[in-house]
Amino acid sequence: MIFSINESPPNQSLNRMAYSHRLAQSLSMKKIIDANFFQAPALEYYLRSSSEHFVVLNEYACIEAYKGNAIKSISKSMQIVSLFPGQVIVLKSTRDVARLTLSSRDVRQLEDVDDTKGFRSFCYATRLGLLGDQSLKDQIIEKGIEATARSNALRDDAAKFARGIEELTRSFRPEHLKALRKREVFPVDLIEKVIKEILLITALLFSKHPDIDQVPQAKQVQDSYILRFAVSAYLLALRWISDGGPGTVSLEKMGNDVIDMHYVAYATLFDGLLTNDNKMTEIYREACFVLENAFGVGVVV
Repeated sequence: MIFSINESPPNQSLNRMAYSHRLAQSLSMKKIIDANFFQAPALEYYLRSSSEHFVVLNEYACIEAYKGNAIKSISKSMQIVSLFPGQVIVLKSTRDVARLTLSSRDVRQLEDVDDTKGFRSFCYATRLGLLGDQSLKDQIIEKGIEATARSNALRDDAAKFARGIEELTRSFRPEHLKALRKREVFPVDLIEKVIKEILLITALLFSKHPDIDQVPQAKQVQDSYILRFAVSAYLLALRWISDGGPGTVSLEKMGNDVIDMHYVAYATLFDGLLTNDNKMTEIYREACFVLENAFGVGVVV
């Protein structure tokens, strides 16, 4: 539980009542929040405009909130959302989400109930740590070290992804590369190639998941997080190819781009994406289109 610091505010019974009341409400809008949106004025407007507007934190946003100088990072990241702790939903790990979306279409199953219910307490404890409580401050620093290590590992994974993209580039015929780089309408054979390769990537990701021992049935794949990530990552690959290939992108930028595709994939499960990144917004819309028209997946645009 990344949003867990061992201190609790008073009136816990009131917190539980507020949480139960919130679950009873009709949740009209739940949006994935990109880490670059934590300090955006538009975030406060979104949350203040309705008590039924929620932000959804995946594990990547949690990592970014702590990364680097944890004291400074968490203070800035939580400044706005801490004003609306009852409108924050924290998700389980991506490893768990990938498995759970094979058996349920109910996104409520993806929520880390303990972290969500404890978010108000987390904000309170964080404030105490920032004000000088050494024990709480030490916990924040420790989580920052863990987050930075995890972020570095994700960046290393991006190098492997980039090598795969290089192989992908070589598999495109010259006329396909021309269509990609000029952003022309795809010919039928290119559309078929794209769909086939997305399914191959999906199957590969399933085979590498530690908790999935066989490729799921077609209906399970259609509703899965892994398919949504495969679509998003493939669309990112097409962007890289159309812009000259992955060789033109730094390793650090590749790592950030790959992580961004997890935000995009999560956004297709919920009611959209809160981000300041235009490329992410464009790929989210493209992913929604591909999921709906090529794979029959219902999404919110």
